[in-house]
Amino acid sequence: MKQAVIDIGSNSIRLTLYEVSAQGFKILFREKHMAGLAGYVDHGALSPDGIARACDALLDFSQTLELLGIREAAVFATASLRNIENPEQALCEIRAATGFDVQILSGEEEALLGYAGAMYDLDLTDGAFVDIGGASTEVVTFEGRQVLDSVSFPVGSLSLYRRCVKKILPGPGSLRRIESVLDAELD
Repeated sequence: MKQAVIDIGSNSIRLTLYEVSAQGFKILFREKHMAGLAGYVDHGALSPDGIARACDALLDFSQTLELLGIREAAVFATASLRNIENPEQALCEIRAATGFDVQILSGEEEALLGYAGAMYDLDLTDGAFVDIGGASTEVVTFEGRQVLDSVSFPVGSLSLYRRCVKKILPGPGSLRRIESVLDAELD
């Protein structure tokens, strides 16, 4: 069976097509759009231009899926829509423009699914899984391949850059602002 998955992230939007069988899964196809949605958040809301960028990528993926004969896709969003003030508006506009029903994952769901995906091919028993995304960071600690704790922080590489860096490269002031934001989130 073939399964298409679309991940609407804060930095990129990804389409992955899998062949799923009783033995596991195999990646058949990948495509990515660098949408940078975290850069389209104004006063906490995803802007009309940001929603349009998401729709453009999804419409492109829809054409790809049609060419491949795939009729359905599981579409989910992470911090790109979870951390904004207008997620319902964004979901409605995306559905109207693309026909895709998008599920927003909670931070904990994102952390646990990211961990499960990473562990699929890894032979690690104990440790910590860290996923630094564009607008969130997930941490899962595990022992004996069992999850001990999971947490999602609403800060990522792109959102920190946009929030704390005033010029192209971070200077001492930017680094102090980044450290202050991270200290507040970790507390």
